[in-house]
Amino acid sequence: MKKRTIYCLILLILSLVCFVGYKQYRKATDDVIPPRLTCESDTITASVAVTDEELLAGVTAFDDVSGDVTDSIVIEDISDFIKENTRIITYAAVDGSRNVGRLERTLVYTDYKAPVFSLSAPLSYAVGSKVNILGNISATSTLDGDMNNKLRYGLNGVIDNLVPGNYAVEYRVTDSCGKTTYLNTEIEVYDNIYSGIKVELKKYLVYVAKGKKFNADSYFKGSNIEGELTVVSNVNTKEEGVYYVDYFVNGVNASGKSRLVVVVN
Repeated sequence: MKKRTIYCLILLILSLVCFVGYKQYRKATDDVIPPRLTCESDTITASVAVTDEELLAGVTAFDDVSGDVTDSIVIEDISDFIKENTRIITYAAVDGSRNVGRLERTLVYTDYKAPVFSLSAPLSYAVGSKVNILGNISATSTLDGDMNNKLRYGLNGVIDNLVPGNYAVEYRVTDSCGKTTYLNTEIEVYDNIYSGIKVELKKYLVYVAKGKKFNADSYFKGSNIEGELTVVSNVNTKEEGVYYVDYFVNGVNASGKSRLVVVVN
């Protein structure tokens, strides 16, 4: 019995020695070093239309065991803006042992512009008609194109479509760079007296650079019934802000109106 116990202890010790030796061997022979990524330049300057293939050009990866693993390189992430028009690209490559190496470099856009809004019709509704807050507005971006699915809005209160007045609304949209554009404007509910004539404009929202000339009359397109045109504007291009131009057409037996939103920036 005693000899059997000693024999078992010897087997246990030998097993432990073999296990520890195997672990040490694996540690010495396993590939745990990730591939090294290099690029021709730490900064790439490009259009917002740049492709992934163009962003990957000039980036290589080499591993001590697997050799050239450039074909495994992917763009793992592109950050939000860290400063004006500038993002950080993170590249990743993997070797045969699944070790992942990474590299960061700076991406600077040459033609980036923040998202802008446009209107297909005025944000004006006759008393009693249905107010569709997102119905007439859209947003586009040089980077993402159509951004209508990312449009959001906020109201200070409830819009009462039975009470004439101007109701504050904030529209906002955020592009894939993390840049958010806001439009703080009004939804107008107007008296039915102005429902008799349809007044059309060439545009219903325009952006005007601060200090530039603005001609309100040039945006009037026409009306379905002839009448006298009156243009009322509070636009001041010397100050940034959101302004309005109201176009009234008064006929013999009917009247109509439309509104242009002017963003001075």
